[in-house]
Amino acid sequence: MIAPVGGLFSDQTGLPVSAVATGGPGLAFVTYPEAVGMLPFPQLWASLFFVMLFLLGVDSMFVQIEAIISSVLDVYPRLRTHKRWITLGTCFAMFLVSISCTTHGGMYLLQLMDWYSAAISVILVCIVEVVAVSWIYGVQNFVRDIEFMIGRSIERYWIVSWKIVTPLVLTFIFFTTIVYNTEVTYNGVRYPRWAIILGWASCFASMICIPGYAIYELARTRGTITERFRKSLTANDWGPADILQRTLWKSHVEISYQM
Repeated sequence: MIAPVGGLFSDQTGLPVSAVATGGPGLAFVTYPEAVGMLPFPQLWASLFFVMLFLLGVDSMFVQIEAIISSVLDVYPRLRTHKRWITLGTCFAMFLVSISCTTHGGMYLLQLMDWYSAAISVILVCIVEVVAVSWIYGVQNFVRDIEFMIGRSIERYWIVSWKIVTPLVLTFIFFTTIVYNTEVTYNGVRYPRWAIILGWASCFASMICIPGYAIYELARTRGTITERFRKSLTANDWGPADILQRTLWKSHVEISYQM
């Protein structure tokens, strides 16, 4: 969709495609709406475009909100009875934070967050998650759980991908992103030094949670350092929350060990 609309906008304005097909949030909120407005029946196409954009945003928020709420409820199981209110409070808090992006300088703030918070930190979190599942929990245990849920065996391709290919590819992307990272700009405007520091702070804020929680778990666990590591990496209550499903899962695990 981007290529034909960018070509139309370039033809109508007389500008080269490289000048109009810029990346970032400006493409979705500035360039694309202007190009859609040049089509026949612009009101129809603009309405369809922004409805699509709204649905994409809502769909993305489902995943993000559910990830936050699930993490909170896993750590504090007693709050499960108040899940509706926790969901409402989380959505309201994120709404308050996002209001700043609707101001006159909102595009600059959105570009700053997108530049730093949605690149390096996300890749690192994915690397840690893949390594934790494939190498610490064990790819065979993970495959066993997946097979229990879907009721069929997993192809070997996925095992190799989870254990070797994906960690290597993500690590390569992570280091190339750092090496070729440039300072954030928007509309040719360079951000001040304090804004760049704020951007890097937002980037490290999500990454520091991983070692921070690990240190917290080690500090609250009793025993020697070796015993603390072993206890922290072992979950005694791991498994489905539903009693019936947990019983079936334990039977599935025992059969897998016997095989």
